Amino acid sequence: MMADMSYEHMVLDAQSACSADKSLLGGKAYNLAWLTRNQYQVPPWIVLTTTSFEQQLAYCQLTDQVLNLDQLSPADQRKQCADIRQKLAQSTLAPHLAAKLKHSLAELPKGRLAVRSSAADEDSTTLSFAGQLDSFICLEDYPDIANAIINVMASGFGERAVRYRQQHQRSLSQTTLAVIVQTMVEGECSGVFFTAHPINGSRKQGLISACHGLAEGVVAGTADCDEFTVDLFSEEIKPQIHQKQFQIVYAQATGQGTERISVPEALQEKPCLSPQQIQLIKQQGFQIARQLGRPQDLEWTIAHDQLYWLQTRPITSLPAPEHPIGKRQIWDNSNIQESYCGITLPLTFTFALRAYQTVYQQTFQLLGVSKSKLRALQPALSNMLGLIQGRVYYNINHWYAALQILPGFKTNKADMERMMGLQDPVDFIEDQPDSWQQRLTRLPDSLHALSRLCWGFMTMDKRVRNFESHFENIYQQVNRAQLHTQSIAELMAQAEWLQRQLLDNWQTPIINDFMVMMTNGRLHRQLQALGINNAEALQNNLLSGETLASTEPTKHLMRLCDYIRNKPGLARLLTGLANDEVMPAIQYRYPEFYNRCQDYIEAFGDRCMGELKLESTTLRQDPRFLVALLKNYTANPNLNLSTLGKTERDLRTQAEATIRQQLMLQPLGKYRWRYQRIWKLLNLWRKSVKNRESMRLARTRAIGLIRDIYREIGQQLAFYGVIAEPDDIFYLTVTELEQYMQGTAIQTHWQSLVTTRKAEYDEYQQQDLPHHFQTVGPVYLHNEFSANTLSRFDEAMPYDTCTSSNTQPLKGIGCYPGIVTAPIKKIFSPNDDLDLQGHILCTVRTDPGWAPLFPTAAGILVERGSTLSHSAVVARELGIPAIVNIPGLTQQLETGQWVTMDGTTGNIQLQQTPVTTKQTPAELNSQSEVTEQKTNKAVLEETVV
Repeated sequence: MMADMSYEHMVLDAQSACSADKSLLGGKAYNLAWLTRNQYQVPPWIVLTTTSFEQQLAYCQLTDQVLNLDQLSPADQRKQCADIRQKLAQSTLAPHLAAKLKHSLAELPKGRLAVRSSAADEDSTTLSFAGQLDSFICLEDYPDIANAIINVMASGFGERAVRYRQQHQRSLSQTTLAVIVQTMVEGECSGVFFTAHPINGSRKQGLISACHGLAEGVVAGTADCDEFTVDLFSEEIKPQIHQKQFQIVYAQATGQGTERISVPEALQEKPCLSPQQIQLIKQQGFQIARQLGRPQDLEWTIAHDQLYWLQTRPITSLPAPEHPIGKRQIWDNSNIQESYCGITLPLTFTFALRAYQTVYQQTFQLLGVSKSKLRALQPALSNMLGLIQGRVYYNINHWYAALQILPGFKTNKADMERMMGLQDPVDFIEDQPDSWQQRLTRLPDSLHALSRLCWGFMTMDKRVRNFESHFENIYQQVNRAQLHTQSIAELMAQAEWLQRQLLDNWQTPIINDFMVMMTNGRLHRQLQALGINNAEALQNNLLSGETLASTEPTKHLMRLCDYIRNKPGLARLLTGLANDEVMPAIQYRYPEFYNRCQDYIEAFGDRCMGELKLESTTLRQDPRFLVALLKNYTANPNLNLSTLGKTERDLRTQAEATIRQQLMLQPLGKYRWRYQRIWKLLNLWRKSVKNRESMRLARTRAIGLIRDIYREIGQQLAFYGVIAEPDDIFYLTVTELEQYMQGTAIQTHWQSLVTTRKAEYDEYQQQDLPHHFQTVGPVYLHNEFSANTLSRFDEAMPYDTCTSSNTQPLKGIGCYPGIVTAPIKKIFSPNDDLDLQGHILCTVRTDPGWAPLFPTAAGILVERGSTLSHSAVVARELGIPAIVNIPGLTQQLETGQWVTMDGTTGNIQLQQTPVTTKQTPAELNSQSEVTEQKTNKAVLEETVV
């Protein structure tokens, strides 16, 4: 408050206001002063400054009450503001203020006046205060003008203004405003002009709303208006002409206020603005916006062919553009969610983002891609992944950009989409440049890259041996047990060394992934060319029987269960204790078995749900998941190594026989050529898939080492009070940790940063994002990440929880044959109920860490994935009916709901009442070519529900 300021600053004319500070004029008067100073036509005006307001508060002895407002509760604030308003409204102007006002009014032209508020933060870039404060128009006599000024001041403490300030967390103790007194112009046509379109959100178009009579008709919505969408950079006008029955004009009969009268009939259907007037409003209004540097909301009127500007203020909000401008990007996590399931925290994402860039850059260098092309490819390689509301997505545009390095983009694109399980292929990316000259220019480099890639395929066996040898050598150099003896600097250096040693030598797994992609696609096309029905299902069966690294944990678990079955006391201990009590008891009473469990953890302890996420809890930190699996396995006496694999070997043999049978139908001259080609391709495909699973286990082990290093860094940062909890490290980024070491961090108070990020990621947990969508322009602005940006594949299929068995089924990709009718159980994390006996596992996605859970399931349903995803590969080896890539699965089904799944066709039928039949192995064989009953409860026994 500045109650002692000189009286000369209490009332200013327009010329004096042009050099006054905004704190003295308030927002609206400051903008009027700007218009006046820049030679725009503004009706004559004066302003009672914020000093006048403060003088009036002092005159009414209300200053202390206002200063005390921020100390009160919201309810008490509103109560005291009501008291202040009442006292102000009942007062008269302070004598010295009244004298200054009379003198200034005498300088204005004779005629009607308007009295408007100009609060300090009114018409600002963030708050408009539109409609929150009182205004009065059509005033002529001094008593009416003085009374209006008092009431405008009092409205600063009115209920609307107070709630508005509270809502926007503005101080009530700092409430201050100025009051504008302005000559009114009797316009023939008036309105508002938004220099950015308030309906379609475009900043390249404006909207002029115009009516006959005074601007009050537009602002208050009491007159009918025409609307003109104007292009700011051309002469284009899109009019919307309405019937204008009424207009607001000055009340001629009484000489006070306004009245609503009819528009002359001849003018009702005609535009109230001429094209020349529209262009004039647009040109001047857009010039004002350019000078102020932001879109404006302008009020104008036209009288006697003169355009007057009554006010301008920044536009404080716009809708998302109907036609956004910017790069269109496609996001998909059908495949990547196997590796980074659910919410992924900042440390993991930034580590993965850097790893992808490093690995693919090294691979393209190996393929002989020139330095200039690598530089051009950097924007794509450095952003292969995206993080949308805590979920990791592939940026499909950038994957396609990288794939264009090789010739035959169209075929490679289709193969990559098949391997990734993309339900919505992207068709807007061209496979080649337009001109043949450009194609010819690309050809030598593309052929060179292809030849290097083929050489990589030919030498893959040697490459895999060298990779595994190098990996083991590096892996064995890290002593987990001694990490706690190292300083943070040593731990960061060791993490950097591991990444350099491993990621810089990760070309073999990437080249092998190309081999999987290409052989998978070519084999599929060959099978289709043979005329094989359901070539996808047969191709799945051809992969059955392979010994894969992803199933080794399952086999090891079965050996542990065989040991338990031979130790009745151990079996009783296992079933009689809670999961968290078992390991301590076993360590004391059965040390030999405890050591076997430790051997399992050492070999496979990093293979867990979400195994590539650094924040995931592994068996090394919590062995309860292992205990739960042992309980499930031992509860099923038919689950053992002797029965594992027979069914898939039979399926493999039958699939190969089907190919031979189809080949016999070929002309004699093509038989041998096609036979050799298909079998060579089949062997390459099987070998590449087997190598992929083996090297992905190495990747899991590498991530496990890096995870333990970061966990130890988190322990020490928490020990020294830098973060509150050791796990808070996962809410930091790799770059932030490095900058902390290097002295380049822009924020070192990490506890508040972590708290903010935790709150944000907790919100993400409550949201459900589609697996595929597109964005335009800035990814996090005006993009909804919702199904309305998707193709038909993402729209959830309607269903009824009481649907009968003949309802249209859900459908996915069948990965392993078998018809199973059973209740489903949804599992999303190791903390869920893992007892799957007699249930079909239902989940969004899986990774190799889920494999030990599969053998106890009657069947497997996975919302995401492809025929080469981990769930499909492991299910085939274990002989479990499985379906993947089922849109909307977990949204439509609930735990306990009965379904019939067909692993051959991919159909899922909802059941109102469970089928009460006993399916023998022979029956299963006739239904689905399954020759073995895996478990007592994996096949539905006679049940009455």
